[in-house]
Amino acid sequence: MNKFSTGQYYGAHAFERRVAGLRLSHLQATIPEHEMKEHSHSGAHLVLATRGAYKTSAHGERREGPVLVFNPPDVVHRDCFAGDGGWFFAISLSEADTVELYERMRLPDFAWRSHQPQFIRRVFKLMQAAGSNDSSSLDLELMTIALLNSLTPQTPISSKPPPWLQRAQEMIADLSDQDLGVADIADALGVHRVYLARQYVRHLGCTPGNDLRRRRVERATQLMMTSEQALTEIALASGFCDQSHLNRAFLQQWGMTPGKFAKLSGAEKCKRSF
Repeated sequence: MNKFSTGQYYGAHAFERRVAGLRLSHLQATIPEHEMKEHSHSGAHLVLATRGAYKTSAHGERREGPVLVFNPPDVVHRDCFAGDGGWFFAISLSEADTVELYERMRLPDFAWRSHQPQFIRRVFKLMQAAGSNDSSSLDLELMTIALLNSLTPQTPISSKPPPWLQRAQEMIADLSDQDLGVADIADALGVHRVYLARQYVRHLGCTPGNDLRRRRVERATQLMMTSEQALTEIALASGFCDQSHLNRAFLQQWGMTPGKFAKLSGAEKCKRSF
């Protein structure tokens, strides 16, 4: 019987994003139903069938439409698509992350399936983010943690902001030009990344990823106001992957494009290409 490592499936990748111990992949199934054999995976994973009829032995109500399946590590199954050519989005955790998250969350210890819209919407959003260059590693980690949190009963959270929360904000501000991961922040503060994500949303009303993006736009705006750098250079210096990434984030935050801002602010000397 085959035992697959993290991110390994019977499928051909349309895309894959690797973030620390996490892999996010959109794949086309390559093994027809009659050839599928029993197998297992070393780490926990979720699969969302995005095209085709997915057949699974996981526990849960059977309904039409997209199905989300959660498999704990080492669960033996032969889930597959009826016929061939199905597509699926896979969220794969490394063995180390699986152990860590099982210690922190009450994740299911059995194969589980769901058609609930609140879960499916989260996974579609994560899938779209994983396929976009606009999404940082921090965004993808936090969206995955939020998804896993939604699968588990919540524990009470202190009503007072923890003393380290301000330091987390300062760290994001200071390192906003870098590819910052949620684990980097949590490790520096001596807290768990799941707890960090929960407290950030509870007390600040946004995720660390939202805060990081806002800081990057603020830095880019400051550079536009104080330098004559080309906009492409400003985008890279502020932590964006390219100018178009900055344009979209800028419009979302300020309600205008960088070009419009430059005209309004008098920053016409900025050598930009819009």
